[in-house]
Amino acid sequence: FRDEQVTVGQGAWALPGTLSRPTVAGPVPAVVLVQGSGPSDRDETVGANKPFRDLAWGLASRGIAVLRYDKRTLVYGSAMANSTALTVQDETIDDALAAVNLLRHIPGIDGRRIVVLGHSLGGMLVPRIGQQDPNIAGFIVMAGATRPLQDMMLEQVAYIDSVHGDTSPAARARLEQLREQVARVDALTPATASSSGTLLGAPASYWL
Repeated sequence: FRDEQVTVGQGAWALPGTLSRPTVAGPVPAVVLVQGSGPSDRDETVGANKPFRDLAWGLASRGIAVLRYDKRTLVYGSAMANSTALTVQDETIDDALAAVNLLRHIPGIDGRRIVVLGHSLGGMLVPRIGQQDPNIAGFIVMAGATRPLQDMMLEQVAYIDSVHGDTSPAARARLEQLREQVARVDALTPATASSSGTLLGAPASYWL
């Protein structure tokens, strides 16, 4: 296989990406990789780990093309941070749909056999992606959340503190502050959104 540099989407939110293509006679099936929460690069890099690159190279070496791209919040983080109307549609869904559309127009890719793989938040949003493009051939949910994102954030911080044995006053205060923020997210309604400000790093529109 070979890696090719591509652009996902057009205009103000165009994103750099990589298409790992098998060097075999096509048309070949393809997979779009959709990241989890946070400003992730196309490889979903965490420290020395690059799970999306591993998936892309593994599948491409077995005859399946894989498209991955830098997340919008990574490339345009400052512009998105100033948005008071941010939603998961802007953060994730629009770009996943644009990636699928790009693949459909690349010679050698079988447009009838495109699958979307969502990891974590990306997996949580798979049903919405599928609703907006019923012609996608299939979906893979990898560690997708089935509970509210804010509840999982609280669980993760509490778990990490327990693993590290951190029972300091600062850690307890941090966890209590997080609980208060989660409670405010849970209490959000469209009527209270305009006065809620930023919660857990995102505007009320995001949580609603």
